[in-house]
Amino acid sequence: MTAAAAARRASAASSSATAMLLLFVTASPALRAVPTRAVPAAAAVARASRRRACLVCAAAPGGERQRRQRPKAKQSLGQNFLVDDALAERMAASLRRGDGDGDGRRVVELGPGQGALTALLLQSHPEMLAVEIDQRMVEILRADLPALELRHADLLGLDLAALAAERGGPLSVLTNTPFYLTSQLLFKLLGSLEQIDEVVLSMQAEVADKLLAPPRCKDYGILSVMTQLFGQPERLFEIPPHAFRPEPKCSAAVLRLRPVGAPPGSALPLSAAQRSQLLGLLKLAFEQRRKMLRVTLKPLLAAAKEPPPEEMLRLRPEQLEPAQFVQLAAMLFGDDAEADAAAALVAAHVSESWTPWKAGWK
Repeated sequence: MTAAAAARRASAASSSATAMLLLFVTASPALRAVPTRAVPAAAAVARASRRRACLVCAAAPGGERQRRQRPKAKQSLGQNFLVDDALAERMAASLRRGDGDGDGRRVVELGPGQGALTALLLQSHPEMLAVEIDQRMVEILRADLPALELRHADLLGLDLAALAAERGGPLSVLTNTPFYLTSQLLFKLLGSLEQIDEVVLSMQAEVADKLLAPPRCKDYGILSVMTQLFGQPERLFEIPPHAFRPEPKCSAAVLRLRPVGAPPGSALPLSAAQRSQLLGLLKLAFEQRRKMLRVTLKPLLAAAKEPPPEEMLRLRPEQLEPAQFVQLAAMLFGDDAEADAAAALVAAHVSESWTPWKAGWK
């Protein structure tokens, strides 16, 4: 027998043995009852998607390959880049009032990062401005979006009044800033009500809960009162952790603010000095949120322009509606903001270094 004939006979024998084994397995009830290992549909789809992505990356000289080679997020800057295209489009489309100025000159993006939102905004707002603190991202944005007006600066150091005057009116702001900057940025934006037309921003979902919290709950605090009085906050949608790179340990929420100078129930807007006094009053009250107001505000009551009603002073700060704090500030300081009112807050505060002018409230 030749070697070729022996190989054919061995192959035929192997095929026959395999067929008999399959017949035995099919005919045996006991073996039919043993479940086979199934590949979950979602896992199969994910693997196929990854394979397609690898093929695209290998075939294209730029695009995805270029994105993967970009600098990593800096932990010191709290960077989490938005990488979900659908959510980026939804967030960019949430900026409504920016359409009113035609070319988008009053649209400002704070902290554009790698430009996921910037590229979308630039299509409808060709004269927008972006402000970025990370020099590495500045270089990337200038290479990818040469038509973009870009400034290398710290967003917290911006003079919003000067910027609004330069851009031709109140600003429409969009930002996906680091979570740790949320409170400082909100105080800065709400402290410049006259210069801000609209804000769309992402933040930690728990912080969004606090901004929208009603009175008489543990999340209700200073930012709740100030945002609800002057920001008209609206919760738009959630962003899951996997939509960011690197993934944060919490979900994010996107809110829209439409700043107003006149709080609900008030016919006239409060001046910047009056808002500063109100912020100082809130700071003083909420530092001891479980105590009644007659205790926490005792140093201010002697010089009050109008004695607050006793039933209000028996309440804790978390029990007052936002509008009631405006009424309380008017009773303590009067309708006109005066320097001695701010001095009274400083004198009443437990910390000698504290002042009511903080984080943009001037």
